[in-house]
Amino acid sequence: MAVTIVVEGAKELIAKLTTLEQMNRVRKAIADEGDNLVNKLTDYPRNAHGPNQAMRGSGEKAARIRRGFFYHLKHGTISIPYVRTNRLKGGWTNVASADGWTATVGNDPAIGYNSWVQGSAQTRGHANSGWLTIDKAKTENEAGIIGRISAALEEEVNNVG
Repeated sequence: MAVTIVVEGAKELIAKLTTLEQMNRVRKAIADEGDNLVNKLTDYPRNAHGPNQAMRGSGEKAARIRRGFFYHLKHGTISIPYVRTNRLKGGWTNVASADGWTATVGNDPAIGYNSWVQGSAQTRGHANSGWLTIDKAKTENEAGIIGRISAALEEEVNNVG
């Protein structure tokens, strides 16, 4: 004697589980948050430069800085008024890894001055003019990023059933 068991809705259940397993909303939220962080870091502050206090004075350090300034001005590596190159802005990237579960935000290390402007070695002048550092961007935005990714996770789970 043969017994036949028919499971109704198995195909729909498997489709829902597959959707839940993929977590596409969550991975998209992770990528979007990386992009949002890059957008915050690529915002240049208004040009709020003041006089370079290190060039003032009669000491040897101030004289050396002045000599360096005029050397670079003469050889064309700097110009007056300062013209922004936007190299730092173009160096920011958001790279997905771990099949979309990780977003790594960083700046091109070939841009040798990025740590002085937006990194851990930020100069006082760059801080005073309003440049956002990577650490400050993380601190200021971390809670919101986690909240939006968590909301995407909840939405993913709620929309499956």
